[in-house]
Amino acid sequence: MPKSVNTSGKIWKFKWIIKNFSSTTDKIIYSKSFIAEGNKWRLSMYPKGTGVDHLSIYLDVADSATLPSGWTRHVQFGLAVIDQIDTKTSITKVATHVFNAEESDWGFTSFLSLTKLHDPRRGYLVNDACLVVAYVSTNTTTGLISHELIVSHESIVETGSAIGNQKTTITRPLEITASSPSRPSCQIVAIEPEEPTKEDMNTFFTSLESELLK
Repeated sequence: MPKSVNTSGKIWKFKWIIKNFSSTTDKIIYSKSFIAEGNKWRLSMYPKGTGVDHLSIYLDVADSATLPSGWTRHVQFGLAVIDQIDTKTSITKVATHVFNAEESDWGFTSFLSLTKLHDPRRGYLVNDACLVVAYVSTNTTTGLISHELIVSHESIVETGSAIGNQKTTITRPLEITASSPSRPSCQIVAIEPEEPTKEDMNTFFTSLESELLK
């Protein structure tokens, strides 16, 4: 397992796939919760926006209602809607925020225009599935999480993945050391809380067998 040069630069990555996106009727939807640095988080999304003609996405403190009085969580995070055809044109936004009882969620009301999201020439919706990723770190070093880091990492992890041709990507927890001369080294820990279904496993092994027979 690769070791990070700078363990204080650990970044936690969470992947959220929303299938049958266009048929979603809920005003707001939530991802499953995930743990990063001992803290529980989740993503929330307004598929049709909240007062704007844009997709709205936020990072939430999933257990805010049960935390003791006066709690705070100071984090840097990045959110991305992945272009499943060309990851270089994925939409990313980064923020630093102190979460507390009064502001237990934070994100972007105008993340991606609905017109661009539903444009069939783009890859934000493929087979009516939307792929969202979150990168979270308690290290607030400026530039630790950036558009360049997200896009470069997704181009490695997600290559050949997917959703577009109805194949299933089964992601296991992994650690990847990512660095460049212009920013500190960091360790990315990917989180995939959902266990693959029997159908997912059958699809995976069928695809693997096909590749081996080529």
